Amino acid sequence: MSFLQKFKRDLLVELSVKQLSVQIFGSCERVALSPYIAVEGKKKNVLAVGDNAKYLSGSNITVLNPFDHKRSFVGDFACADKLLQYAVREVLGNNKFAISPRIVMHQLEKVDGGLTDIEERVLKELAMGAGAREVLVYHHSVRIHAQQTSYTALKKQLCS
Repeated sequence: MSFLQKFKRDLLVELSVKQLSVQIFGSCERVALSPYIAVEGKKKNVLAVGDNAKYLSGSNITVLNPFDHKRSFVGDFACADKLLQYAVREVLGNNKFAISPRIVMHQLEKVDGGLTDIEERVLKELAMGAGAREVLVYHHSVRIHAQQTSYTALKKQLCS
């Protein structure tokens, strides 16, 4: 890995009701977690994420899966935003000199008939909230193999 590659990372984010996955393109580095978040109070202070959040309980604690809603994929934008920020930080680490990543967002469920403009915008906003400098929303049902392709190749494919 070159010196510049250590600071420049392109990410693949795959979202489903059962799992949130963030992987660095061309690498085995990956974070996968259950998309649960435990928050406290009106300000929704994060107490735990993933499996650690599933079983928390208390009078002022809410545990939810922001990607599990009857009508739309993202049911709670603020919690989805915090969950994605956590996952991106976990995979990239705390390198203060890292260049903001380019992110491919791939929603794996509730995509029959394609995504609406609103659904696409939600995915872009989530990626931007997680620090992305550029975002692609991948609409296809075929899974992306992050070790075998790149952000640039996907961008060419989607823009042609």
